[in-house]
Amino acid sequence: MAPDLSMLTRRAKSIQLIRDFFHSRGYLEVDTALLCPSLIPEGALEVFQTRYRPRHGADRDLYLIPSPELWMKRLIARGSGSIFQICKSFRNSEPATDIHSPEFTMLEWYTVGADYMQSIEIIEKLFAHLFAGLGLGPLAGTGPRRVDCSQPFLRLSMLEAFRQHSGLDLRLLAEGGRGGLGRAARDLGIPVSPEDRAEDLFHKIFLSAVEPNLPSSRALILYDYPSLVPTLARRKSSTPWAERWELYLAAVEVANCYSEETDPVAYEDFYHEQETAKRRAIVAHPCDRQLVQLIRERGFPDCSGVALGLERLLLFLLGGDSIRDLLPYGAYDPGGGLETVNRSN
Repeated sequence: MAPDLSMLTRRAKSIQLIRDFFHSRGYLEVDTALLCPSLIPEGALEVFQTRYRPRHGADRDLYLIPSPELWMKRLIARGSGSIFQICKSFRNSEPATDIHSPEFTMLEWYTVGADYMQSIEIIEKLFAHLFAGLGLGPLAGTGPRRVDCSQPFLRLSMLEAFRQHSGLDLRLLAEGGRGGLGRAARDLGIPVSPEDRAEDLFHKIFLSAVEPNLPSSRALILYDYPSLVPTLARRKSSTPWAERWELYLAAVEVANCYSEETDPVAYEDFYHEQETAKRRAIVAHPCDRQLVQLIRERGFPDCSGVALGLERLLLFLLGGDSIRDLLPYGAYDPGGGLETVNRSN
């Protein structure tokens, strides 16, 4: 169903409040490309491919960004300082649910000189700014999606979440690798495939035994993910953890944060591993090497990055049954076609 105009008005006000928040703190707003000839390889994401056909010269494959990370990190490496962006992002093969859309709006920001724990304080302040500007109390959402966003947000380590909800010691599992994770999955009745990598098994256990039981009545920061899951988050020294958290509202993941990796060798290792995983993707895109080269040449400052799904956040702030209620261009119909905004609302 197409969104009504009152919802679009409140959406626009929310976006202006977000811009005001970051502008007032000295962040530079940027506007980067949606089409790329190559991307950061991420084996877990499927992308959209299109083709540029110039009047003169050879055709060229281009890809819609799954997030603005690539271009924003290039700016940071060139000395931009703290930056933010609100833009469209695209992910292929997304399930047809109330919290997924192949085209969605991403709020992404990078804070130079901050780590992932300091970014928790920033997102709490962002929420306080939004709630005050929209005239909301600490309770957001309606029905089963009603959640208490009082501050500080509830914080729970991934280690403790596994202990509480699966009875498993994630430290031992992380140190045991694929074999230990496979045995734990089978003990929980979770199917295991010979093709499953360690990170696949971790996600199977997490999604089956842990995530459905996470506290849902309060805003939750789930932090210190196992470093066996390949990301560009900095690793915690002498531990099996990465400096990463995700924000959950009513058991829905809304934001993802890293202390960003600064070592070009770690980038190379990540690229090598993910390029292998990408060979199994529906769209196996070329991998961008210019970012790694730029970091080698110029370095990369200590910083923390957060990617937040804007429609998912607005679903809680403004209400609604589906993010389709918050998409200004209507909703993708899995049966075919695109609904348009009903101008008579």
